[in-house]
Parts: sequence; C-alpha cells; structure tokens
Amino acid sequence: MDVELVTPRLRLRPQVEADIPAIIAGLNDWEVARWLTVVPYPYTRADADEWIARQVPPAPDCAHFAIDAGNGLLGVVTLDNELGYWLDRSGHGRGYMTEACIALLEWHFSARPDNVVPSGYHAGNAASASVQHKLGFVETGHREMRFVRSQQREIEHVDTSLTRAQFETAMSARRSA
Repeated sequence: MDVELVTPRLRLRPQVEADIPAIIAGLNDWEVARWLTVVPYPYTRADADEWIARQVPPAPDCAHFAIDAGNGLLGVVTLDNELGYWLDRSGHGRGYMTEACIALLEWHFSARPDNVVPSGYHAGNAASASVQHKLGFVETGHREMRFVRSQQREIEHVDTSLTRAQFETAMSARRSA
C-alpha cells in the first residue's frame, strides 16, 4: 500500500514515472544540483529512469517522497540512512521544505520514537542549514569531506542529528512563536 502524507499545503506521495520531467528540470538547475552529494549534473532521462525504477513503497526507515503542492512534483524529501531533500527553485523561500520535512519526521518518529535521524549540509548551504535548524537538528561536531558528484570535487559536509525530543522541542517553539 502506498503511503501519502498530507499537510495544509502539500501532499507527500510516492514518485512515479509521470514525475520524470519535473525531476529532470529540477535537478538540471545548477543552484539546486550543486548542493546534492550523489546527483549527477547534468541530470539525464536515464538518471531519472534509474531513480524511478529503484523506488519502493515508503516505510519509516526508508522513504522517498515527492513533494507536491498541487501542480505535480516540486521536489523530493527522503529518509534513507539520513534525511535528504531538494526543492525546485520555484518553491524556494515559501517554507515548503520545512513543512515537508516536518510531515516526514512526524511520521518517522511515530513509528521509531527512539531513533536518531542523521543529516547534514554542505558548508555554504545556508538554506539547508536553516531548514535543519527549524527542525531541531544539531551539529554533531563532526565535519567531513564528501565527494559531490555534480561538482566533481570534495566539499566540506557538516554532520547533524535529530532526536525525537529535539524535534518535539523545536515544534513546540514553532507553535509558540
């Protein structure tokens, strides 16, 4: 059974073949792709076909959701070893990514309350750092160099993590603000 998560403005749903044009367009934007560790640039139809072929029904420990604001795929949010995400530039600055991540993390922690969710961002990616801060992620103190496929070079990666308690504290602060 396919899982869908619904927020006031978004529907998080499994990715399907019809999403391929939006995936290709979003990931062929250098300002998006340059921050993603494993995504090639340029991003081809073959890359998208391979990605869609690997999709499995979402589970709390392994989920890849399309972010849909009503007009088709706008980005992707995943929890597969770590929280990851990307958003088409047309959706930047609207709070979509924070909203999508909150929905995914609420779903995840309801099934895995004792889990620690790792994530991180590449040094210089202020938007991603901001999203993670809003969610309650904290820097682990560990930084490493990661090969960024789109840039074909090593980039400093700031490791972060999130417990359910940290997430609940951040969500409580958001409601109070």
